[in-house]
Amino acid sequence: MKEILTTILKNFKQSRFTFVLLFYCLCVFVALQFFKNGELVTNETLTYFGAPVAIDIYSFQFWGIITNSFVHYELGHFLLNAVSLLILGTYLERRIGTKNFFLFGLIASTISSAFQLAFSNDAGIGLSGVNYAIFGFIFAKTFLDARFKIVTKNIALIVMTLFIPFCEYMNRYGNWNVATIALFSGFLLGVMIAFYDSVYSKMVKIGLVVLLVLSVVSLLYTPWSPEWNCAKGISFHDKDEIEKAKIYYQKAIYFDETSLCGNDNLKIIKVDELSAKAFTAHNRGDYLKARFFYEEILKIDAENSWAINNLKRLP
Repeated sequence: MKEILTTILKNFKQSRFTFVLLFYCLCVFVALQFFKNGELVTNETLTYFGAPVAIDIYSFQFWGIITNSFVHYELGHFLLNAVSLLILGTYLERRIGTKNFFLFGLIASTISSAFQLAFSNDAGIGLSGVNYAIFGFIFAKTFLDARFKIVTKNIALIVMTLFIPFCEYMNRYGNWNVATIALFSGFLLGVMIAFYDSVYSKMVKIGLVVLLVLSVVSLLYTPWSPEWNCAKGISFHDKDEIEKAKIYYQKAIYFDETSLCGNDNLKIIKVDELSAKAFTAHNRGDYLKARFFYEEILKIDAENSWAINNLKRLP
């Protein structure tokens, strides 16, 4: 036990960058407590602190797949990730150096968040994906490098790997929201990087390039994602290319019938189309048609003041 504590203290003394990361995460966590409404934080607030929603990331706020790792607003989530980074991060930084540790974290955050986003419509928040990448790297290195020997590595592996399906179960039945894809992809990435200088170096390098390419491509083209389709729809909508926008909104609804973005924007387009028809009919004196169109608008938007006021003006 004394030897373990001595090692931990050595890790702490030679790992300043890890403490900088922890301090920044702490600052973000504390700041977010002043913006919480009960247990919730708005998407606007999360975006402000570095965790934009999926549609915004697909709308070229790509920095969000890196800065989202620093964002925590629930105490349990923050403490779990902070303690994990304190132990695993200092352990790794001391052995590979600050520069390599920084690059490792950057790549881990990018790839784990990108895969989480591509397959769950949410990049997630927090350091979980990065911590799993660090653990995967350390675990794999225990077989390759004497500096990484861990007595309890098998127990640690069992606990860390079982935690992923447990979280997925709780996501489905316990109202949790853990980024399990980020955990798995982070762990896989860490293991691959650990073998970078081994006899499998060529294969690993190809694998890492593939992961990086897939991560970048997934930000630009994920046609199975409702959020990506919504982002494309909004882009065309802003350019007034309505027919193209409708196609993407309809695709978003095809992949997720409850898509608020898809449904709401299609309603907006429908109201705009009906408004144009009502305006034309009203000006031509075709009041029956105008009334019909106003009433159709109100079926979609019962509080549409323009339609309500013009209905009152009809003879």
